[in-house]
Amino acid sequence: MDKNVEKARDCVKKKNFEYAVHLYLTYLTAHPDDVEIRKELRASERMGKKLGGGGGLFASAKSKVLAGKVSLIGVTRDPEKAMLACEEILKQDPDIIPAILKLGEAASHANLNDVAVAAFEDALSIDKDCKEALRLLGRVHKGTDNLETALKCFQRLYKLDPKDKEAEEMVKHIPASMTTKKVKEGIDKGGYQNLIDKDEAQALEKAGQRIRTPEQALERISELEPKVLDNPKDSKTIRQIAELYLKAEQTDKAIEWCEKALAIDENDFQASELRGDLLLKRYEDAVAKLEAAMRKRPDEQVKAKLDRVQKEKLGFEVEEYRRRVQAHPTEYGLRYVLGKALYDSNLIDEAITELQKAKQDPRKKSEAGYYLGQCFIKKKIFKLAVNELKAAREDLFEMDETKKDITYLLGRIYEQAKKNDLAVAEYSQIAEVDFGFKDVTKRLEALS
Repeated sequence: MDKNVEKARDCVKKKNFEYAVHLYLTYLTAHPDDVEIRKELRASERMGKKLGGGGGLFASAKSKVLAGKVSLIGVTRDPEKAMLACEEILKQDPDIIPAILKLGEAASHANLNDVAVAAFEDALSIDKDCKEALRLLGRVHKGTDNLETALKCFQRLYKLDPKDKEAEEMVKHIPASMTTKKVKEGIDKGGYQNLIDKDEAQALEKAGQRIRTPEQALERISELEPKVLDNPKDSKTIRQIAELYLKAEQTDKAIEWCEKALAIDENDFQASELRGDLLLKRYEDAVAKLEAAMRKRPDEQVKAKLDRVQKEKLGFEVEEYRRRVQAHPTEYGLRYVLGKALYDSNLIDEAITELQKAKQDPRKKSEAGYYLGQCFIKKKIFKLAVNELKAAREDLFEMDETKKDITYLLGRIYEQAKKNDLAVAEYSQIAEVDFGFKDVTKRLEALS
């Protein structure tokens, strides 16, 4: 047994949970696939939380702040690094469901499917009706051909939300896949093991190995592509190749293979969302490159191209998230992204509708309220703007950039309404922590 694990277990017995968590994480950094030790880690964190010690655990109000940080973690480029980032958040509060779900997603991208399953099941142990946990658990079971369990997940999701299109499609399609699988595996003729030879068994074992480098991803692709030549309708393998090209850092090829998967099954949600993410990333990279060029040497042609690419990016973002919201109407985090894109596109009435719904997601309540306030300012409905901005600020405990922006907007509204005392009070809150924020100093001087 690893020395770090032995020491961690000893620390748990002594109720030194903070150091136990440190030791468990040290071990898991080198052994990210160890499901049982990860469960021990989570148990020790929760014991520490229950006793009010260990791991610098935040109060329940702070948990909202932690949940907001989860959205900043990307899972595709370096999934094992993303897993560690999630664990850093869970170290502070092990019951942050968004962090647990993001950990599971990252594990799935790292081909650590047992870890992913354990994470999604852990989220369901906290909230048995967590729709996103059911969706992700269903996806990983479907992706690993555990179709009966996948079907149960999507059936539960469909029962919770009959409007969920992915759940509806999976409840229809998985039983057919189960029948096909039974015939293929020859269950009625003595079982699957009688139908495979040693070479195929070795191939299956190799398929389960983790892909860590672009070179390993390309090697695995070379092994999978002949399967697609033999069976051009094998959408699962095609989607797997797309994901491998992403790990190989070949975005264009990844998009190409996503489109091949969608040509076979237009309802392949995983391929569709991966393609959307990749195209958005391509736009983001193009915008960043043009912005860098503008900073280095301003040029009218470059500026015109930057404006065009930004406009195209916004248009694509609006259409992509409209489609996702239609597929997942109760995923309010998606509505926030759509609402923000609509706001940036100056489609204010549509943005208000989406942002009002997005506020139902506690993780997005403040951000959605911030943009709602700006929407109402654009429509010159200042009373509603003030109400939204104040509500958005309620759950922000630190004077971060978002809270400073909200407070500044309130100050501007009060200033324009000639309510100078209220404006000064708002600007002063900012000046106390960031004297150089925007033009707050000049406004305070003028009002004084």
